[in-house]
Amino acid sequence: MPKSASAQTQNDLLQQLEHIVETVGTARNATTVLPRALQLLGEAVGARGGAVVFNREAPRRLQGCSWGEHQQQMLQLGQELADGAEANSGATARPIVLPASRTAAALTGVLLAASLRGLQQAFGVIVLFVEAAPSAALDMVLPLLYATGGYLGLYLQTVALQQRVQTLSEHGDTGRGEEGTSYDPDRIIGESATIRAVMQQLQQAARSRSTVLLRGESGTGKELGARALHRLSTRSRKPFVKLNCAALPENLLESELFGHERGAFTGAVRMRRGRFELADQGTLFLDEIGDLSLATQVKLLRVLQERTFERVGGNRPITVDVRIIAATNADLEEAVRAGSFREDLYYRLNVVPIVLPPLRERREDIPLLVGHFLQRFNAENRKNLKISSAAMDLIVGYDWPGNVRELENCIERMIVMARSDVIAPEDVPVPINRVRPVMATGAPSFSAPHASLPGVVADLERQRLIEALQRSGGVQTRAAAFLGITPRQLGYKLKKYQIDPRRIMWM
Repeated sequence: MPKSASAQTQNDLLQQLEHIVETVGTARNATTVLPRALQLLGEAVGARGGAVVFNREAPRRLQGCSWGEHQQQMLQLGQELADGAEANSGATARPIVLPASRTAAALTGVLLAASLRGLQQAFGVIVLFVEAAPSAALDMVLPLLYATGGYLGLYLQTVALQQRVQTLSEHGDTGRGEEGTSYDPDRIIGESATIRAVMQQLQQAARSRSTVLLRGESGTGKELGARALHRLSTRSRKPFVKLNCAALPENLLESELFGHERGAFTGAVRMRRGRFELADQGTLFLDEIGDLSLATQVKLLRVLQERTFERVGGNRPITVDVRIIAATNADLEEAVRAGSFREDLYYRLNVVPIVLPPLRERREDIPLLVGHFLQRFNAENRKNLKISSAAMDLIVGYDWPGNVRELENCIERMIVMARSDVIAPEDVPVPINRVRPVMATGAPSFSAPHASLPGVVADLERQRLIEALQRSGGVQTRAAAFLGITPRQLGYKLKKYQIDPRRIMWM
């Protein structure tokens, strides 16, 4: 294809992407967006027909659509690809033959496909059928298809999450149909593929009596995982007893675990049952198991092996039936190598390991958690605060090193300190230089926390330029308007940061 014709084709495709962006921006609801966007995309690439199909990971109430010729075949082909869609896969083109029907002969052409991508997940595909096209044309069509899949995916996911937050805030919806009050402090909040996989592991492990080791960073909800294991097990009507192994010194920890007899030590004025006895027939949750001393590890290992123990100061064996759930944020493998954690105890505990993911790996759950905590702290403080979209962007873009616990504290602080009925970005107490702008690909990026101030400013400015170009579909005049600068100033900054507007949509 001649260079001038190629440039003209690229400009036409950019204009079509701009039309799609405008369609999304002006739509009143998500149901009208997909058919129109599919039609615009199909017309842009010269397709004869196409479809949008969702998989089981898609937000609820979303329905696919088809356009043009061969709609039933497009829906069938899309369904075959939807379940295998991946968030990091690019747009593809593959030869295909559409079989003959009663009204049409067989057709040879190309099937274009791209995944609908949200944050860290794919929940559907766009498929289009075109007659055989030159490779040069496909080189321009595939990036357009890829960019549209990312843009529509993020839009649909955002709409679904906003609806969910509104439901939680206004109607106290539990999301799972549980009985009781709308706020349940023991419920794991999330609908992402990551947290669904964890819940599936918890449900499967709950049916056994095997020891479970919950692992994950501080604040990821390991205690909630332990409570879920107990609630889903056959022991749910029996006691759930917990003990933080890092909260007590060694001499008191042994008494807490096993109990003590009267006169066992100074101050032991009466017999006391330990946590193992209290949890008989039920579940014992040992948090921060990695902080146990070696002496206590030996005694715990004996209980796990023989199910018997003696109280401190006693000599009568006591037998219990207890299901052990342990949790730690420590690297137990390294502790075993260093000799600070017994290898035999490690294998006794690590029968069924389950890892609770950090919040930064399931960002799509953050709006749900925000709605959950808004409901709770609004009720506690007799307020009815909402959160602005800009403030939500900051919250979703932050990494939350303290995970759900840090997010919970942040929401409570905002509810208490908010100066109006709507939480604004300036009310969000997170360091702005550690907020990741979410790109069209769902891959956030940010400056290193120890970067110099000029470096941080330059990085933020570059990210804002990229965001504006993505929002505008690469149209520089619209991007300049978004940023509040002139097109000439935009051109200077693009040159300064070596940003190519023609490639920015597909970064």
